[in-house]
Amino acid sequence: MFYKKFNRTRKILAYTGIWIFAFGFAVNETMGISNIPEFLVLMSYPLIFTGVILLISSNFFKKKPKS
Repeated sequence: MFYKKFNRTRKILAYTGIWIFAFGFAVNETMGISNIPEFLVLMSYPLIFTGVILLISSNFFKKKPKS
C-alpha cells in the first residue's frame, strides 16, 4: 500500500488515520457490539471523521520527483 515514493509524514498520517477510523468504526453503535461505554459511542462519529481527514491530508505529502 505504501511504497518508497511516499515520505515519512505521509506514512504517519495515513497509518494514524487508518487506526483512528477503524477504532471509530468499531465502537459505532451500528456494529452491534454491546457493553461499550457511552462516551466511546458518542465519540465514534468524530473519530471516523478525524480518520478520514487524516487520510485525505496524507495525499498532500508526496516526494518530489528527482530531476
